[in-house]
Amino acid sequence: MGQLAFLDEDRLFDGQCIRFTGFDSTDEVTCGVTVAALKACDPGLQRHGLVPAEVFLASFDGLLVAIHDAARRKYDRGEFESEGDLRIMVHRRDLSP
Repeated sequence: MGQLAFLDEDRLFDGQCIRFTGFDSTDEVTCGVTVAALKACDPGLQRHGLVPAEVFLASFDGLLVAIHDAARRKYDRGEFESEGDLRIMVHRRDLSP
């Protein structure tokens, strides 16, 4: 496997996670980061109640480097999701210092 690269503007909130795409040469790797991970790692993010998609996307942008680094580590170790259409899911434990 090669190095996983990302396009910064590629992100979509689907109600459960923020989806983003990594690229290894010509292979696309669909990734995501959970809402729980964003809430745990972004002290400015509202913890309860309805939160607009734009707020989650802003949180993702603020944690972009850490999220991409966590996705790369999981990719390098071959830690892929066993089911669903996401190959890599970044969880709260993946972003912990």
